Amino acid sequence: MMYTSNDILPINKRNQRSIFLAGSMDHKQEVSWRDEISAEFGTYSIFDPTNNNHDHLNVKEMKRHINWELNALQLSDMILLNFLPNALSPISLIELGLYVNSEKLIVICPKEFYKSNYVHTLCDKYNTPIFNNITEAKTLLKNSI
Repeated sequence: MMYTSNDILPINKRNQRSIFLAGSMDHKQEVSWRDEISAEFGTYSIFDPTNNNHDHLNVKEMKRHINWELNALQLSDMILLNFLPNALSPISLIELGLYVNSEKLIVICPKEFYKSNYVHTLCDKYNTPIFNNITEAKTLLKNSI
């Protein structure tokens, strides 16, 4: 089941595992990395914070969206955090800081990402799994969820 910030978050039931899809937006790509994960892990609850109207939300709507994201991150069993090579991803860097010391974060950060050295160093310090591509991360996600 897919949940977006327009949906009410479910009560987490132990028999329904969940994955939060954090990371860079990829609006210009034909196939989104989020779509790829959703298709492959469709039997799980997927929390997707993508909101195509993000830049047009008023203050009240933005606050609701941010709180939805924070609650979904907390509720999720696993967080897949994907940094795309040409993205700035300031919110994703915040999410990294919030969850780098948790046991539910898996990070994808290619060397081309402008802050990859920082991201890799942080993940190494806290023993957070980090990969250069999504294929490697999916294998760990399958074994972790």
